[in-house]
Amino acid sequence: MTSYVLAADFGTSSLKLALFNENCELIYLAPGRYAYETYSKKPGWFEQNPLDWWYCFKKAIKDILKKYKVKRSEIKCINIGAHMGLICIDENGNPLRDAILFFDQRSIKQCNKIKNIIDKSLLHLCGNRVSTIQTLTQIMWIKENEPKIYHKTFKFMITPGYIAYLLTGKLSYDWTHASLSLLFNIHKGTYIDDIFEIMQLSKDKFPEPMPSFKLLGEVTEKAANETGLKAGTPVMVGASDTPLAALAEGVIEKGKALITAGSVSSIVTCTDETKFSTIFLNRCHVVPGRWLIQGAMNAHSNIFNWLLQEFYSFSKNFNKGKNIFKIIERDIKRSPIGANGLLFLPYFAGERSPLWDPYAKGVIFGLTFYHKRGDIMRAAYEGVSFAIRHNIEMMESMGIKIKELKITGGGAKSTVWNQIKSDVLGKSIIVAKAEKASLIGSAMLACYGIGWIKDLLKFKIKDKHKIVYKPRKRYTRKYKKLYEIYKNLYLNLRELFKDLSIFNVSS
Repeated sequence: MTSYVLAADFGTSSLKLALFNENCELIYLAPGRYAYETYSKKPGWFEQNPLDWWYCFKKAIKDILKKYKVKRSEIKCINIGAHMGLICIDENGNPLRDAILFFDQRSIKQCNKIKNIIDKSLLHLCGNRVSTIQTLTQIMWIKENEPKIYHKTFKFMITPGYIAYLLTGKLSYDWTHASLSLLFNIHKGTYIDDIFEIMQLSKDKFPEPMPSFKLLGEVTEKAANETGLKAGTPVMVGASDTPLAALAEGVIEKGKALITAGSVSSIVTCTDETKFSTIFLNRCHVVPGRWLIQGAMNAHSNIFNWLLQEFYSFSKNFNKGKNIFKIIERDIKRSPIGANGLLFLPYFAGERSPLWDPYAKGVIFGLTFYHKRGDIMRAAYEGVSFAIRHNIEMMESMGIKIKELKITGGGAKSTVWNQIKSDVLGKSIIVAKAEKASLIGSAMLACYGIGWIKDLLKFKIKDKHKIVYKPRKRYTRKYKKLYEIYKNLYLNLRELFKDLSIFNVSS
């Protein structure tokens, strides 16, 4: 009988779901587009409805079983990979409010309070700085601004744990996400009791932290009836999409690095030592004995999508899929390096590393009547690439050597953007698994859970169709000068961003 594992990848804007065989080869991909909406009720706020995730998940499972005539008994294990959304559930598992996403900026005041009351020695145990991305700061915002929600909350959960809970009835907090909570000892894999006490938080409201490579439980009869899955099917603890992509791309050893080019972007590299700099995010990997150093940015394809809506939505080709992308990249190719004197700061949702500035804003600098939309699009492509370079520059100043990078995510499909990145970074960029890396990593965990993969550190997936972009020296030299102007532009605006924030950033 044919056997599969079921892998899910909840991205920032949509779900991918697929069936893989015992060699971790993708066999069937759910045929629809399973998108969910992101709500921004106030400037700096970003939320999603967790029930939308569950609806998309159920729909995708039913679609894949029906289209490919797969028997539910053929699915041997399930793993959930997902972005980071904070969910508050009651005792019946119902969400009490929309989920707060990882790039939400509302908890600035709470960050400042936490910095003043938590000793640096305790923060050293967390391995991370205090920032709006951290689960603790978001929970403190809820506690101070929505006290009824806080007191009604039975458990605080993160996206993969929530979906796994709906499947199994078992509670968990995977290490890849727990290590970004400020409540978790990244060195030992346990909660830090002193921080709970200092912040006056009830530890009972938090699930047990668990490694992603552990089996959590089995699909319940209730979940089976809702989803079409077979009751008793094993389910893994689950993990964050970025570490899963790193696993799939072989970023499990020192010197390996990956750019994730989704709605937001990251540059991640692997380490086997718990020596961390708070310039970056530091988190547990999905494999034992490994950690990820992550330069995390709040912008990538979300910038592209915004510009697409604002500058191309009137085009007759707007709803014709690939045609509009050909038009955009044609426009970009007509614009020279430096976009005819335009610079673009991509800080539309504040910025994480290396700036850690929730007040930062997007800027299109140097506009004249001469400029066309292609110049603005090229400047955006270059600006996001400069943000990646800024993170790599800081990593290399710490002695981390990065010779080449793999790239994954929807943005990796753009040949123009990949070449711009290579020229800006002065490094080769390899496109291998493109936008499916997180999904493949999710499948690898499921295969490991039932013994199809014996050792996550040794198992390798061959890159059958990899494409390599190499930097062009003449372009790299020009970009080096533009990059210095880019950094100075932010430094000159930094205090003004903060001054401006009193008019448009909610508390």
